[in-house]
Amino acid sequence: MMQNKKRFTVNKIPLAAAITAAMLATPAVAVDFHGYARAGMSTNFGSGGEQTCFGSGSTGHYVGRLADECDTYAELSLGDELFSQDGKTFRFNSMLAYSANRQGNDYQALNGFNNISGVDFTNQETTSNGSDPYGGGEIALRQLYISANNVIEALPGATLWAGKRFYKRKDIHQLDLFYVSNAGYGAGIEDIQAGPGQLSLAYTNSDTSDGDDLVQNNKIDVRYALPLAGGNSLELIGIYASADPTEAQETAGVNDENGYFLTAEFSSSILGGFNKFAIQYGADSMGFALAENSSGGRVDNGNVAGYFESSWRVLNHGVIKLGKGWDLGHSVVYEQAESHDPAAKDGKRLSVVARPIYNWSPVMSTALEVGYSDTDRPWFSDSQTLGKVAIAQQWQAGPGYWARPVIRTYAATFFGDEAEAARGGVGIDGDVQIGAQIEAWW
Repeated sequence: MMQNKKRFTVNKIPLAAAITAAMLATPAVAVDFHGYARAGMSTNFGSGGEQTCFGSGSTGHYVGRLADECDTYAELSLGDELFSQDGKTFRFNSMLAYSANRQGNDYQALNGFNNISGVDFTNQETTSNGSDPYGGGEIALRQLYISANNVIEALPGATLWAGKRFYKRKDIHQLDLFYVSNAGYGAGIEDIQAGPGQLSLAYTNSDTSDGDDLVQNNKIDVRYALPLAGGNSLELIGIYASADPTEAQETAGVNDENGYFLTAEFSSSILGGFNKFAIQYGADSMGFALAENSSGGRVDNGNVAGYFESSWRVLNHGVIKLGKGWDLGHSVVYEQAESHDPAAKDGKRLSVVARPIYNWSPVMSTALEVGYSDTDRPWFSDSQTLGKVAIAQQWQAGPGYWARPVIRTYAATFFGDEAEAARGGVGIDGDVQIGAQIEAWW
């Protein structure tokens, strides 16, 4: 026994070395790790308590996202090329996300809010996260799909895909607003060479609410990207949504409204950066104005405030260089919508935001963000304005508007109707809110 034990001990080191060498030689080490994260702390120096924010990653920040993010959010993505032979490749992609709205708690669970008002946690049996009065956050599967390139002989260069993904989303970064967001489960073929441009076709579906029921909604997504002279490009997007209720749901009177959504986007290279100009129109279940992210496709539009008979939007955004050390992010959004109810007024929104940044050194910069929005919602009697001025001192990994990761400290003030109505009408109009935040992508 002693001899056997001694023999095992002596061989542990070379055995461990062999296992380590084998692990380093496997494809597992080549897994791509990408992600995004933001987190921070803040306080209000006027009326006290935590900072009050007016936007979110799901609704957008129409006066700019700088100093207006009260949440913790992270996306962690793992992917790898699983097969490559004769120019044909298969790739696996995945993403998990975590979101929590509160900043003041140390322990944040992964299974949602747990706080129950009035519960005496000391006198009843609870789980460790259930006993936390701050609750927790949410963890979600955002992407899980396979893409295969050059596997269709008749379509060289095209990519076949299926699963769940962020499908060719378009956003205004400084607003955190996705103005094209047909994300979810689906399948398609993208980047098909068709004349001078590339054609992409996709079929997606999602369950949408109709009262107490969930109704499947099918969407056909067609896109054509055309390169133009001078480094410019034009992309045309059409999405048609068709509700698919079951026979039982139709018998119960489910409103199976269809709809469509159109976008034309012109992109150009200008002043060391880019500019994008887009015109959008949506009708019926794909009416999007004031519904934030243009994913559309509800089947009960006539019953839900914020959804419209038709809507249109024009937007312009980009990032340019103003001179040595200076970068400028800018955006203008105007949207208008016709309500289902002929007696109701139309919805309107104007958003104007500018974020100039001066780079003092390759790792330090100062950002100023000024934003203004005027929103006229049909379910309010008057339009509501909101203004913001924010300044941030930043330390980031390299110079430029897009340098990340970044550690920033900031101070901001909000004013206007929405600031006056915040906190149940107490208001934070003119309050100074300060904080510190990290943001990273990789």
